[in-house]
Amino acid sequence: MVKKKTSFICSNCSYTAVKWLGRCPECGEWNTLEEKDETVIPKDNHRLFLSSPEAVFNHINDISTVDSERIQSGYKELDRILGGGIVKGSYNLISGHPGVGKSTLMLQAALEISRKCRVLYLSAEESVSQVKIRFERLAGKNGCGDLYLSNENNLDKLRAKLEEEHFDFLFCDSIQSVYSPSVPGIPGSVSQIKECAVKLLETAKRKNITVFVIGHVTKSGNIAGPMLLEHMVDSVLLFEGDPSLGYRVLRCSKNRFGPTDEIGIFTMTSTGLNEVENPSQFFLSDGTGSISGSALALILEGSRPFLIEVQSLATSSNLPQPRRVVTGIDAGRLAMITAVLEKRGDIYFSNFDLFINVVGGLKLKTPAVDLPVAASLLSSLFNIAIPVSTAFVGELGLGGEIREVPGLEIMLREGSRLGLKKIYAPAGRTKIKKNDHTEIVRIKSIFDIIEEIRSMNIFDS
Repeated sequence: MVKKKTSFICSNCSYTAVKWLGRCPECGEWNTLEEKDETVIPKDNHRLFLSSPEAVFNHINDISTVDSERIQSGYKELDRILGGGIVKGSYNLISGHPGVGKSTLMLQAALEISRKCRVLYLSAEESVSQVKIRFERLAGKNGCGDLYLSNENNLDKLRAKLEEEHFDFLFCDSIQSVYSPSVPGIPGSVSQIKECAVKLLETAKRKNITVFVIGHVTKSGNIAGPMLLEHMVDSVLLFEGDPSLGYRVLRCSKNRFGPTDEIGIFTMTSTGLNEVENPSQFFLSDGTGSISGSALALILEGSRPFLIEVQSLATSSNLPQPRRVVTGIDAGRLAMITAVLEKRGDIYFSNFDLFINVVGGLKLKTPAVDLPVAASLLSSLFNIAIPVSTAFVGELGLGGEIREVPGLEIMLREGSRLGLKKIYAPAGRTKIKKNDHTEIVRIKSIFDIIEEIRSMNIFDS
């Protein structure tokens, strides 16, 4: 007689416990532990061993390689993130907060791809008539190609149909909505997500179907379900953006066939998502004149340079602990910049409330924004306006030195293309070609930038 064995798994973080708990000790979420049957049925190991095929070992010199075939999605932003196009037979996961535009992006990609491939769009959350209404709104007068719709949420039935008919692409919306009858649990549970992800992968690799799976996120912003889902797929795309803002950022956190540091910029309109061809103009304010506290920054996301605007406001404070309100950069980064300015430059902010904002709501993690933030703080504190044709780029060291950042030459070339007259850059080993239209000012320490900003008042007056 086989003894029944059960365990309890958290649906949020996959933590395993031997008994039920009201709150998960790992992630702290309530009522997320679900019971899972782990009863092991004894098998005839000898018969299993005899029926198993022999392992095959190939010498590395005997293995031939071919370039992966890539299919264009019709959207340059999506193709660039995936490394130049969608690899045929790949298994991709896209995730993001509700309302950010995951389904819209996949619907638009399915429309474009259906004009040259056979596409099946599975929407387990909506009826086929609802999906068709959205397709008609996005397609407009162009119409659809070889596109099929289904709202079947039984994955076993779906796989049986895929065995009979051939499809080049499968879009699944979403992995938390489909289920397998052979596994206990409701759709979206840890056991169901694991089983459905494995079965989809097996079918995709055997039939050479390119799969895009939409995944939900938790309250903390992580992909819902076990980490096995992220390990299994070939690429993980994260769709970010505040629904109240007009832009969306598509990032790639994992890619087996290309880079992982590229980003794509989209705008949400009434007719769907549109690509942003010139992001630098998109992330600049609409102001026509220069104001104090505003500085232009050159940054690099992957291989793509941007020109963005950083705004700072320093006002006197009567609070025992002045406020630090930061939007777009890490609060710890601001604390380090102000500490360096106080220690190395004798510029004190202890009696000021500081407000930092990156225009457009873009979230920056690159250290190249250190110098622009410091320049905008000094501009606000001195009440000196920085000319609109001047930009900054560089990392600020704890000793007050200005350090080089990767891709400096690419960023300076982009600044020159956009018509900047002066760019403050670190003085390092990188050789920069002279340009008749743009002056490159090489600075070594924070003292240089303090004097440069103070002197701007003299020339402007």
